[in-house]
Amino acid sequence: MKKTMILTALALALAPAAAFATPTPAQQAAKDCAALRAKMGVTPFAQAFGSAGTSNAFGRCVSKLVQVERANASSANSLCSAEQADLTFAATHGGKTFVQFYGTGTGKNAFGRCVSLKAQSSRTVEQAELNPAQTCRALRTRLAPLFAQAFGTNQNHRNAFGKCVSLVARSESTSVVNAASACLSELNDVNFATSHEGKSFAQFYGTNTDLSNAFGNCVAKKLEAATTKLQASLSNASKTCGALRRSDPNGFRGKYGSRPNAFAKCVIAHTK
Repeated sequence: MKKTMILTALALALAPAAAFATPTPAQQAAKDCAALRAKMGVTPFAQAFGSAGTSNAFGRCVSKLVQVERANASSANSLCSAEQADLTFAATHGGKTFVQFYGTGTGKNAFGRCVSLKAQSSRTVEQAELNPAQTCRALRTRLAPLFAQAFGTNQNHRNAFGKCVSLVARSESTSVVNAASACLSELNDVNFATSHEGKSFAQFYGTNTDLSNAFGNCVAKKLEAATTKLQASLSNASKTCGALRRSDPNGFRGKYGSRPNAFAKCVIAHTK
């Protein structure tokens, strides 16, 4: 009985710490991938990240997005360190000190809460922009009748949307990693303000009250630019392939075949 009471008391003492424990980049990347899989669907997710004949899609997704989560954590640490050292912090935070603004209780958790809040804010913006299905819906509207042929690989091309989502997800997952890396470089650039209207990184990219979404906005902005470029490239490739097939049907078949995926193969070949 005494042992049970001790264990119960210990569990209650540890519960708050566990409840507010910040996940590691790898743990958070796993959550990100689970959310992305739910958003995309199991099959397109597997096609986007997995190797043929294997079931390693989830692990490969995590290995990519963990790089973004590391950048989120690193940027949050840098931004919170700057705020903590800012002697004018209270003037822009309702008269509260760094500890008063972020901390609870004794305030010892202020820095950790600052980092957690900024990382979460970045993640929210990034995840909203990382949306392959939305990109494919835009492409379907843009390409109209060519969409099914551009992405479909089965006889009736009914798998076009799923194939598009897989292709875009592969591209966007690489783009978001590149964007996070580029934004981290900007954040650490001591001359950033000189080339950005005299504004700090947080001031330039941040849009909410405490500018906590600055890093996420930077990543989302660069990802949006990469996605727009991809859409234009896929659209142009589809039109190029349509023109090639019309002008030289035999040459088109000779190069890309006559199977249902022939047009899709041409589109991939011409996407830059």
